[in-house]
Amino acid sequence: MRPSDLTALEQRRLLEGRRLSARELLDDCRRRADEVEPVVNAIVDPDWERAASIADALDVDRQLLAGAPLRGLVIAHKDLLDTAGRRTTQGSRALADNVPAADHPLVTLLGAAGTVCIGKTNTPEFGTGSHTFNAVHGLTRNPWDPTRSAGGSSGGAAAALACGSVSIADGSDLGGSLRNPASFCGVVGFRPTSGTIPSGPQPDQRLMMATEGPMGRTVDDVALLHGVMTGGDQAVDPVVPPRVHVSPNLGDLPVDPEVRRVVHTAAERLAGAGWVLEESTPPLAGADRCFEALRAFRYSLKLSALLGDERVKATVRQEVSEGLALATGDIEDALADEARLRTAWDDFLGPDDVLLTPTSQVPPFPVGLEWVTEVDGVLMHRYTDWMRSCSRLTVPGCPSISIPAGRTASGLPVGVLLCGARHADRWLLGVARAAEEILGTCSPPPVASLAAIDPGSLPPGPLG
Repeated sequence: MRPSDLTALEQRRLLEGRRLSARELLDDCRRRADEVEPVVNAIVDPDWERAASIADALDVDRQLLAGAPLRGLVIAHKDLLDTAGRRTTQGSRALADNVPAADHPLVTLLGAAGTVCIGKTNTPEFGTGSHTFNAVHGLTRNPWDPTRSAGGSSGGAAAALACGSVSIADGSDLGGSLRNPASFCGVVGFRPTSGTIPSGPQPDQRLMMATEGPMGRTVDDVALLHGVMTGGDQAVDPVVPPRVHVSPNLGDLPVDPEVRRVVHTAAERLAGAGWVLEESTPPLAGADRCFEALRAFRYSLKLSALLGDERVKATVRQEVSEGLALATGDIEDALADEARLRTAWDDFLGPDDVLLTPTSQVPPFPVGLEWVTEVDGVLMHRYTDWMRSCSRLTVPGCPSISIPAGRTASGLPVGVLLCGARHADRWLLGVARAAEEILGTCSPPPVASLAAIDPGSLPPGPLG
């Protein structure tokens, strides 16, 4: 088995035991990227020579970053995070030539932990929407079926992980951007409790929904990266199987039949392993309205200067326009709803309870769609409507993790979402690892088949 096919923990053990050098791991990740990137397009603006100089330095000087928990592991940072001296476009033509002078705090933290950065991972423009395409770097395709979406906004991160081009990945999540692409690409995406991950300056300190977070191929890999991000434990302890509240649709959401089948089968397998399950509906009334208002308000604070810029896609400008139209009372009402929903969540889940629900309402959809317009016969009128299985669970601020649970009849990955009590992040990771032992991990996508595809034969994305 090639080093790039191993989990991050397995790679780390080989690196620590000097049975694998940082340069050897990097070179194998580069070979993997050379095989798949012409089709998948997950990694943008790579600088392999710069990465090689870091890897070589780690190999030559064993005292350099000695004991660093991620020493030698390969990473590419999401193109929403500033990277000093490296282009950060956020997928927008308005920032096509943007080269920041300083790193985002998370980039600094992960560099100090020993990562070898190869470049950036692709994202939709300003992280808007859960389909990764933009006019600067193009379309990221699903490695399981390149005619399908990799999800987003951390779609580049999820696809690169699935292929083995990186060891671990950072992502960010407002309405599902860590969770949806994890489900689509067969990896693990973890949205931590809001406010627990180091971040840069916020446009308004009252806005707490957006967060960075870790992605990996297994729960243990995610736990390792999350521990580094928070400065806490990197391993998770075994847990007693929790009481599981199963919500097939969060009360009223349309869900694709293939997703329903996978979620139902996953619940049956957990029950068969002795877990106690009961059907339940979490208290999320008003979450959609709250999410949309605070999301739009955030966009208006960050991007109001681009409202009339035709280089920026329409959905971004729509968010800015809607945010600018909010009255002070609208914002205060939304913040009050958020506080109410957090309290209701705290009352709903006990310390040993977990919610199980679909990660995404649909399997990976055709790349030519900008967004999903219909779910199980129900029309979606707004570009975020089909993402509500994740965005509703953003509002309470709780930790939630998407793990692979099965596949559609055509072989596309489908994830389930496990959600815990606020600030029970490490416990939830332990629950997810226990569930992973029952449900299994997702095997690698068909890399050899991807490498044989002519990219010109594939259908275009929304931008043609």
